[in-house]
Amino acid sequence: MQSRKDRAVLSGGLLILALATILSAQAVEIAGLQDFKALHGRYAPAGDCTRWPQVMVDASGMSFEVSGANEKVSRMAYAASYGGNFYEGTSQWFFPFGRGGNYPVLMTFNANEKEGVMTIEGHDEGWKGGPPLSPRNRALVDGSPYGKCR
Repeated sequence: MQSRKDRAVLSGGLLILALATILSAQAVEIAGLQDFKALHGRYAPAGDCTRWPQVMVDASGMSFEVSGANEKVSRMAYAASYGGNFYEGTSQWFFPFGRGGNYPVLMTFNANEKEGVMTIEGHDEGWKGGPPLSPRNRALVDGSPYGKCR
């Protein structure tokens, strides 16, 4: 027989799992970033464009320069409603490496409502109980926060 506390903990855990599933399910796949002109530009750690990794955002998508390698992503998931139904801020969320419902990292543009700031954090990788971040994703997360180069 479960105690009231055990049932509350189980209910809370199920609620968190359901919310995480709903939030990820709100992402839609897009091709390119032609509709996101305000985000276009080069991003580097703390906006210092002598540092790496760097992310280039343009109409065709995103290019990631990590450890001397360049990876182009033209199809990605845009989490249009990640901020909730009534969100009216400027942040925009993307999952650049999503495959089959797995979203290893989350990119937030205009992070914390600051124009030109972008963060990258682990999403389905790097969390307690989840798989560790791949070397590429670890480098991207470690470089965060990013700023737009001038």
